[in-house]
Amino acid sequence: MHEIRLNKLKNRLYFTLGKIEDRKEMKDIIHKTEVAVKSLLQGFSCLSDLRFYDNPDEKDEFIKVVQEILWDSGIGLVVRVKDKNTKSPCFSFEENTVLWPAYRVKEADSLVVAESMLDMYNA
Repeated sequence: MHEIRLNKLKNRLYFTLGKIEDRKEMKDIIHKTEVAVKSLLQGFSCLSDLRFYDNPDEKDEFIKVVQEILWDSGIGLVVRVKDKNTKSPCFSFEENTVLWPAYRVKEADSLVVAESMLDMYNA
C-alpha cells in the first residue's frame, strides 16, 4: 500500500508507505516519485508517513532509489512520521551510514506535528 501526492501551493510531496507487496509495487512507487518531483520547485519539502511501513530488509533497497530521486530533484527537508514504538532508523541501510540520505531528515510522532514542522520550514 502506498500513496504519493502533491501540494503545489506548499511545494510539498506527501509520501505514504504501508506494506509493500512486490517488486511491481516498488517500481510503481519509483515511477510515481519521478513524475511527482518534476512538478515541484527546488527546495521542496516532503512529509513521509511511515507509520505502517512493513520494512523487510530485502525491500529496503528500492527506498535508496527513491531517496536518490529526491536528492537529485533538489529536496530541502523531509519529516518522517514513524510508528511510536520504532526507535531505530526505518531503513536498514541507514543504520551504519553517517551521511545517508544526503538531505535533511527530521522525525515527528504525528502527521499534525510533521505538517507544522514543514510549514515552518516553508515559511
